[in-house]
Amino acid sequence: MKLFDSSRGRALEDFRAYASERAIAFSDLEAIDENARRLSILDPLVAEKRFAYIGESDHFIHEKYGYRLAMLKYLATRGFTHLGEELGASDGMRIARYMETGDESQLDRVTIYGYSGASRTDRDDTPTGILRASFGDAYPTALFAAEQKRFAHGLRKIGVRFFGFDIDPLPGGGYEDLAEILDSMPADATVARIRNAIQRIPGETIDEEIARLDDALKLIEADAPDALRHSATCLRDSFKYVSITYPAKTFDALNPGMAFRERYMHRQVDRMLGQMRADEKLALMSHNMHLCRAPDAVAGIDASAGPGGKTDPPLGAWLAARYPAEIFSVWMLIGRGRDSQPFPTLSKEIKEKRGTLNALLGEIGDCFILPIDPSDERARLLTENIEITHDGNGGVRTAIARQADAIFFVRNVTSLRA
Repeated sequence: MKLFDSSRGRALEDFRAYASERAIAFSDLEAIDENARRLSILDPLVAEKRFAYIGESDHFIHEKYGYRLAMLKYLATRGFTHLGEELGASDGMRIARYMETGDESQLDRVTIYGYSGASRTDRDDTPTGILRASFGDAYPTALFAAEQKRFAHGLRKIGVRFFGFDIDPLPGGGYEDLAEILDSMPADATVARIRNAIQRIPGETIDEEIARLDDALKLIEADAPDALRHSATCLRDSFKYVSITYPAKTFDALNPGMAFRERYMHRQVDRMLGQMRADEKLALMSHNMHLCRAPDAVAGIDASAGPGGKTDPPLGAWLAARYPAEIFSVWMLIGRGRDSQPFPTLSKEIKEKRGTLNALLGEIGDCFILPIDPSDERARLLTENIEITHDGNGGVRTAIARQADAIFFVRNVTSLRA
């Protein structure tokens, strides 16, 4: 036991020396331009890469927005002009229109920001199972919308082509998207049949709605505009996800829906790749675990429903398998503070757990970027399994060098802000 303790102690001391030497500190997360310039330390890791993963460990903290903007401004100067976010496809279309036009009203029509103008009034599709407590008043909608809108303003200044690659958790907006597309098409008998097929029927069940949208998709032939087929498919698939997932009474029962969702993400990213030139670069923003490159190297999440639902690869692993030498990944890790997460069974207080990588990083500094260099013997701790805490104070064990090329660490985090 003493030999093991001695070896572990040396690894810890070596890592502290490595991190103290290699970390680049940030004194103000809001100083986006200056922070982006300081990220040039990542140039050797980003060179020749076509894809960038911008991972985060907690969706509901204020500090992730400064981190994101600095990373994206830096990456944009290195050619990453396409950006996908873990948001619904329909919501993403509205954000993209804001990016293109500056029309603020588009941001007011994003369902995840609270827009309900396209929601059904004759049926309640909100969760009835284990996710129920995290919807409605429990969800920090107003705070999330305020943060996201400020983020969109900053993102527009950077200039990227934006899309959402996730399920729309409150489906309905897709009907407005379809109507707008059909309005732009010459009126004929086919368009009239499609309009009729997508009309919501009062009192229909969610299964009947899915079946109706299936029939509508059969009318949208292969030579129909891609945007029409895409919007109809996303709408149908979002209702399908809701029908599978929202009645689930346990986390284990969520897994089929989580697998369906991850496969949907794969298709959305694949579609964007089909629209990009071979020399164009793509960045993806999502939770660290969706952007996990090596799920086989992750332990400690058997009891929960995670990305892929235990049957399908997370988005990050799926893309990395196709482009193994073309991925740059950064994971944001945090130390302590408070967040605005909506689950009543989880604490909003984030605790610094002794023995975790998070706690060790907290010894190095309050806010910094740390490139991971597995060839440096002093960084061997990052090539071995170590506990990492994420949202809800939950943890996983992984060799982070297999998941990321850099760590962006913020020790003290705060709740979302209005």
